[in-house]
Parts: sequence; structure tokens; C-alpha cells
Amino acid sequence: MNRSPSKVAIIGGGPTGIGVARELIDGGIDIDLYEAEADFGGVWNGDAACGRTYESLHLISPKFNTQVADFPMPEDYPPYPNHRQMLAYIRSYAKAFGIYQRASFNAAVETLTQEGDGWRLKTSAGHDILYPLVIVCNGLQRVPRFPEPAIPGQFSGEVLHARDYKSADLLRGKRVLVVGGGNSGCDIAVDAIRTAETVLHSTRRGYYYQPKFISGKPTPQWMMELGNKFATKEETLAYIEEVFRLAGYDGTDYGLPKPDYPLDAAHPVMNSLLLYHIGHGDVAPRGAIEKFDGKTVHFREGPPAEIDLVLYATGYSREFPFLDRSLLEWKGSIPDLFLHSTPRNLDNILFMGFINAAGGLGDGLKTQGLFVLNYARAFFGRTAGLERFLAAKKSDAPDLGQTYFIDSYRHQWEADLWKLLGHMRHYRDMLAEEAPDQREVALR
Repeated sequence: MNRSPSKVAIIGGGPTGIGVARELIDGGIDIDLYEAEADFGGVWNGDAACGRTYESLHLISPKFNTQVADFPMPEDYPPYPNHRQMLAYIRSYAKAFGIYQRASFNAAVETLTQEGDGWRLKTSAGHDILYPLVIVCNGLQRVPRFPEPAIPGQFSGEVLHARDYKSADLLRGKRVLVVGGGNSGCDIAVDAIRTAETVLHSTRRGYYYQPKFISGKPTPQWMMELGNKFATKEETLAYIEEVFRLAGYDGTDYGLPKPDYPLDAAHPVMNSLLLYHIGHGDVAPRGAIEKFDGKTVHFREGPPAEIDLVLYATGYSREFPFLDRSLLEWKGSIPDLFLHSTPRNLDNILFMGFINAAGGLGDGLKTQGLFVLNYARAFFGRTAGLERFLAAKKSDAPDLGQTYFIDSYRHQWEADLWKLLGHMRHYRDMLAEEAPDQREVALR
């Protein structure tokens, strides 16, 4: 058994794991990174069990805010790269910043147990090392979720979850029902029309559908460039909704229910094609499912339908299978993490990347990495900034916009991106207090 007295362990080699690793390496912190698969990529590693990609998948966040500012994507990448391009970008990032040399692949973390003032980490590859500080980055999309409570009755056809969807060939010639109105459900419903005999799409509420382009620009970029054009947020949102309506992206024009929440109170659904295909009869919208009866699906409104395959795009549960659940404090069904990252009751472990926000990867990756760097420096230096932060995480209640979002499992993890980043910068600077050599990092 080994002990690493001043080394940080990172669990997970997806985008967040390599983003944190890069900042720690650049900041002079020694790390070991453990990845269960044979290479980096996380959800973008389509050939691995952790992959959540399929043949036609493209990003829903545009290139300009998905790329890290000081490591841009190749110029020949389109505004919305495909999943293969995204995977290549992630791996080129890891290679450029020396992360491959610090990584152990095919090394799933099996147990992470408290031992003294550290964590004993054991992997499937035989590692057995005690670390003083661990950063968990094992991803948001771990265990498939299905409707709760379960839909009454018994469905006798095939059942898939979005996790298992790799190609529209799985649906060839079948009568398909896609369940779930998030980005995955909408994208898969559109993809399914290429091979399925019929495609129905079941959603429980009204949604705002955002086109991927407005005025020749990726929609998030167009929104950002509105700046302070209007006096209030309400005026801004009303203008955006009107532009979407004129562009043909108001679901009520297609017979769909009107959302009962503001435009920015749910994670955005970026899809230029769903309403188009509803308008052409390729996708038949349905409301919530009432019950199953063999292959017959009954809906709360409208006629029943005969279905061969139900595909659930109903999200994922966060899971840390290597960690005793009782070690964390819980708030309902999710861990109670300060800034969605820091346990209030544990000081030697952080959880990074466990957040939903309306923005691209690049908006948060740098900020999260620098937060971890300053935390690690303060932790090993036992600085006054660390003591102030440890007190603050038990008493402060920073406004992340949490109560503004709709009430759903997914939105328990949602935050106003700019509020979140602002608070992380504030506490990052707090951690750097009384450490002059760290002030430059805090200001980056």
C-alpha cells in the first residue's frame, strides 16, 4: 500500500476531469487521474460503456462557447461540431497539457474509503493508494432514470433508454414512442424518422424550442449580443420569444401546450428540426402516458397507439458507486453540495462537473479548474483563506438561481450559469487570501 502525502487524485477522464487536471498541473500540483475506460472522453467516448453518443449526434452548444478560450477548436470545425469532432478535441486538449502521462486507464475506482485524514483509493487495475485530497469527476450521466412513479400496466414490446441508443438502425421498421422532452428526447425523435415506421413523442409539459441559428449566428451567441438592448430581463425575454415565434419555433402553433414557466426557467431545448417534422407529420406529439396494455399505449389525452418500441429519454441519476452514500449529507435525492461541488461536512473531497447550466463547456471549465487549484493550494498550505472558506461553506447560502427553475429532478442540479461562475470566482479568491504567490492565479 502506498501513500501520496501531497498529491491529488482525480476520478474520471471526461471533459471536467481533464479540465481540472490541466489547471492543477499548470499550477504545480501533482496529480493521478483514474479513468475506467481505455481513453479519455467520458460521454463523448462513444465506443465505451460511458459513451452517450449515436451516429448523427451533434453538440447542442455552439463551438464558440464550448471550446476553452485559450485552446480553440480547429478552424474547420462547424458552428455545431459532431460528436467525433468533440471527442477529438477533448483528447487533443488532454495531450496538449500533459494529462495522458498522469492518467491510469482501464482503472475503474472500486472503493474510496476514509482512512485517517485521507482517502484510500483502490482500482480494478490494482492501485491501492492513500490520498489527502480527491476530486470526483465521474459524470452526470451515470444510471438511467425511468418515470417515477412507474407507468401503470405492462408494456410487451421492446424498451430502450437513451443510454443504449447508438443508431437509428435499432428502430428500423418499428412503431416507436420516444418519452421525454429534453434535448436527448427531441434529437432522438428527429433521428428516428429516418428508419422507423412511425414516431410518436410523449412529453408531460409545454416546452420552449430554440432554433440553433438566428440571424446567421448560433442562437446563444445572438442572445449574448443583445446585451443591454432592453431595460429589463422581462423585456429581453419577451423579445426573444417573439423572434422565436416569427421564426416558426412556438410550439403552440403546432398544437403543443404552452409552457407555464418563463423562457429561462428550464434548461434550453436546442432543436431546429422537431417542430418542422411535427408540422410535416413525421413526428406525432402526444401528452403524458396513462397506462400500458400489451403493445397498446394509452395517453391521458387523445387516442391510444400501437407501439413496438418505447425509448425513454428520461435522464440519469448521479451515482458514486465507490463511495459509501452515508458519508455525504443529502438534500432530498441529491447530495447537499455547496456551490454544487463542495460537501459541507467533508473538507478533503470535491465533486466537480455536477451541474446543469445554460451554457457551453468552455464557460465553466476554466473557472471550475481554477477553483480546484486554489482549493488544493489552500488545503495543502492550511491557509487563512482555507479556514475562511471552510467556515463560509457551512453558513453561506449564495443565490445560484435554484428556486427560479421548474420543479423536476434534473433541475435540482440547474443553476444560473453567470451567478454560479461569479460565486465560484468569489470563493476562489477567498481561498487565495494570504498567499501572494497565488494572487495571479486567482485573477486569471
